[in-house]
Amino acid sequence: MDQTRMRTEGYEFAAPDSWDRFADVVALAYGGYDAAPAYRTVVAEVFEPKRSLLAHRDGRTCATLALYSLDMGVPGGRRPIAGIGYVSVDPTHRRRGLMRGLILRTLAGLYERGEEPVAALHTTEPGIYGRFGFGGATRAVHLEIPRHAREMTPSHAEPPLPVRVADPADCVAHIARIHEGAPERRPGTFHRDDAWTRRALTDLPERRGGAGRLLCMLAEDPGEGGLPRGYALYALTARWVDSYPRYDVHVRELFAEDSLAYASLWRALLDIDLAGTVIADRPVDDPILALLADPRSAVPVVRDQLYTRLVDLERALPQRAYAAEIDVVIDVADADCPWNQGRWRLHTGADGAACARTGAAADLSLSARELGAVYLGGTSLAQLAAAGRVIEHRAGAVRAATRAFHHDPAPFCPTVF
Repeated sequence: MDQTRMRTEGYEFAAPDSWDRFADVVALAYGGYDAAPAYRTVVAEVFEPKRSLLAHRDGRTCATLALYSLDMGVPGGRRPIAGIGYVSVDPTHRRRGLMRGLILRTLAGLYERGEEPVAALHTTEPGIYGRFGFGGATRAVHLEIPRHAREMTPSHAEPPLPVRVADPADCVAHIARIHEGAPERRPGTFHRDDAWTRRALTDLPERRGGAGRLLCMLAEDPGEGGLPRGYALYALTARWVDSYPRYDVHVRELFAEDSLAYASLWRALLDIDLAGTVIADRPVDDPILALLADPRSAVPVVRDQLYTRLVDLERALPQRAYAAEIDVVIDVADADCPWNQGRWRLHTGADGAACARTGAAADLSLSARELGAVYLGGTSLAQLAAAGRVIEHRAGAVRAATRAFHHDPAPFCPTVF
């Protein structure tokens, strides 16, 4: 009997019957901060109880894991991804293997039922999930653009689009329409149905952290009756310095259908009256870094974001597109999902990519964690090799695989689940 099974003896694992019972454990695990009833309602709308897991002992719920059915962008288009969230353990039941039990049961269930071949999650602590085969797949750059650094570089684009500010509740249809195209353009972003859109627009006073109400800025087509071509959700936090207003502008998200709408929104955000600092988390290749005349003053800080894990390697690798032709044999170490362990030949052809077991000599050796990291195209296989996390057995294999797995633009996942 393995160590995890021994440590979790006496616990029962089952699907929850409601979000409320699930949420009580989550609140306790995260410090006792109970969510307001209105927020619980919004979160419960996207909750999938039949796919999620609880651990019980003596009639008490001790640990949780939520599983979401996401339609996420990967290189080549949108694909089904299993989103994992709200992994929590009651403080009095820690260090008993419950998290490992929840994760491994979830991964095995996905594989055995032939469901999503890839899982993804956001994490409170970066070091936790690597041991379960999750690799850092997307990153965000945190920007704090001060008042003195708002000048933008000269642009050869057309004049800025007209911009107006509205209540997000009045813009739901425009927001949903513009966001709908995002997963096709940028991996990591996922389709939001009505329930996920409501969650993204949640603006409860008790969750504002001192900021004002959420606002929506729309960049509109100048033609008569033209539809918005981009939007930004943002809120202002009042701050005064030496008796002068220096408000913080927190940009929650910004999506645009074209570069002109994008630049028009940023110009308007940087020109808000009373604003002292504009704060945003953006993709690492975001054009704002090229639009600013003084990007250094924005003090860009790169942070990890989404972590992905190949549940079924044989199905996951062929379902994405590759930036260059590839024919490589990879030797994969994956003790937690042993069906992935071993040597696989990944190659592309006229009909797309194919992946199958092989007895041929390996060109590369790596673990499930590294495969998860490069899957969305934002992490460099060459960088991992330089760090000693990928071993090259055939000269040139790392370089060729790095080119093939790369995706432009970089992946990004602004919606936390």
